[in-house]
Amino acid sequence: MSITLATRPRADIALVPLQDEAARLDRDDTTGSLIECIDAVFAHHPDLALLVLEPSDWMDHADWPRLSEALGGGRILRSDFYQQPWHWLQHPPSRPEQSPFEVGSGHPRRPAKPNGLVYRRADPRLERTFSLRLIEPERDLERFVRWMHLPRVAEFWEQAWPADELADFVAQRLADPHTLPLIGEFDGLPFGYFELYWAAEDRLAPYYPWASFDRGLHLLVGEEDVRGARFVDAWLGGLSHYAYLAEPRTRRLVLEPRHDNHRLFRHLERLGLSRLRDFDFPHKRASLVMGQRERFFREVL
Repeated sequence: MSITLATRPRADIALVPLQDEAARLDRDDTTGSLIECIDAVFAHHPDLALLVLEPSDWMDHADWPRLSEALGGGRILRSDFYQQPWHWLQHPPSRPEQSPFEVGSGHPRRPAKPNGLVYRRADPRLERTFSLRLIEPERDLERFVRWMHLPRVAEFWEQAWPADELADFVAQRLADPHTLPLIGEFDGLPFGYFELYWAAEDRLAPYYPWASFDRGLHLLVGEEDVRGARFVDAWLGGLSHYAYLAEPRTRRLVLEPRHDNHRLFRHLERLGLSRLRDFDFPHKRASLVMGQRERFFREVL
């Protein structure tokens, strides 16, 4: 069957079914990025596990050498494709030689925080570009204060503080080597605040058997017009994708939301995040939520 994908830029391709969960991608008039074309095919065909590209059709395409070198030819597994950083990751991924284990602690030395834009991907299903960048106090503090004072946010974050206290909070997060405070954007418009943290150095560590590269998530959506399941799929899927791309040794993502955050729980399983059990923090009754790298790349993206 021939289909036109609303990628940016546009691509016309012929998708030929081969067998269960596999298809061949035939070239018709692909005018843009082959990587974005493959991304769109997988996004619009969630049951498709394998794409086959005939080298004779594609070897003169500008993206073919990079694609072939990274994936070993024209048989493209969904799970392998999305574990490549391509143009989505905006800084080099962490490498073992850059984060040796600190003597006596059992914890790796964490890489330096990236600056500015860290991740960007045009989401083929939402047809918006999701991006993440480091929070900038002079640019973001006013909206961050506004978000923290929204009743639905204050109910769970419990940080409807004065602006100067929230400014100190942001400064502390930026200075903390174990936490990465990020602003999420759709098409360049800020809509939320997210934190990625190393669980082994977090207050969560005593409550579960952590692994050295487990990454934790804190989530805040501030703008009303990007709420709902299709937006959650884009931003939480994108945030998880970034965490796995930035550190290839991260095998698990963890969250510790309040146990009664039922609106959040409705979305998590769909995005490969399972609620395991409840436990008591000193300040709240929480739920331990965990996602696995293999499941994410097999079922979510």
